[in-house]
Amino acid sequence: QGPARSRCFFIFLTFSGGRPAMALHLEVQAQGAGGGEIAVAGSDDCLGGWDLGRAARLCASQEEPGVWRGQIPLPTAESEFKLVAKKADGSVDWEPLADNANRRFPARCVHNGCTLKMQFGVPRMSVVASAEEIEANARAVRKLEDRAGSALQDNVNRKGENAYYFAHTRSFEVPPDAKVISGPGLITGGAPVLLEAGATLSSEEDRTVWLKDYSWSDSTNKVKVYVPVPDGILPADCSDDVVQCEYAVTQVDLTINCKPRQRLRIEKLNGELAVENCTTRVEAHKGRIVLQLAKKRQTAWYSLTKK
Repeated sequence: QGPARSRCFFIFLTFSGGRPAMALHLEVQAQGAGGGEIAVAGSDDCLGGWDLGRAARLCASQEEPGVWRGQIPLPTAESEFKLVAKKADGSVDWEPLADNANRRFPARCVHNGCTLKMQFGVPRMSVVASAEEIEANARAVRKLEDRAGSALQDNVNRKGENAYYFAHTRSFEVPPDAKVISGPGLITGGAPVLLEAGATLSSEEDRTVWLKDYSWSDSTNKVKVYVPVPDGILPADCSDDVVQCEYAVTQVDLTINCKPRQRLRIEKLNGELAVENCTTRVEAHKGRIVLQLAKKRQTAWYSLTKK
């Protein structure tokens, strides 16, 4: 279990004596460090085994304010770690992750020269593969015998040259003297490279479902928009309390505060609205909401919105 947030005093350890033979690069966005320092503590011995006195200190970038960089010996895959900020007064704060959780080094990022990027207090991490890893991936030899028993190999065995995967029967190696060029948008082959880790899924409270179905009718002074609502969304009692509708001159925005949140937005209305006269009627027993759009001018609407 990772450490709880605390305030204490300690001396940071700085790695010295040249670049490690096998290193992982770290880049941290940490605005407002208050003239202090950012360090990394963790369960792996290279990070002090949660001993703050042996935590790995990062260096502030001179060109990019709020960015801290450093490198550590390759840690054990999936080992836990956490960022810590040392304030100018000597006290420290652990980064405030949800449920006091710890970070983990993704197994696919623990390669020499990779860069792990993150923001203090935000669990999401991005991974930048090193040129060495990309080239090694591209040069890796795929052994045909490793496919024995797979559906792909079964297809090739049964259909031979007529197999859908016939192109995969060829043995191919990248010549030793070939130059591997990598960069954004270039495909070099090899195993997948991890791009991001630590992202959290949105909760039902944070998720929004956009409503698309509605019908409408036109009259002299107003337009009515009928919005059907899925069963169970509108409570039988006090359903008006969960419905909120905002009217503007040429648009309407409906929100139903449930789990997940339901929304409908209609923009570029065919005419301008008299916003102060627009009303919302919730008909829970019919499973619908009626938006009454008061026209600013008494003209016929042949379509609800303008193209």
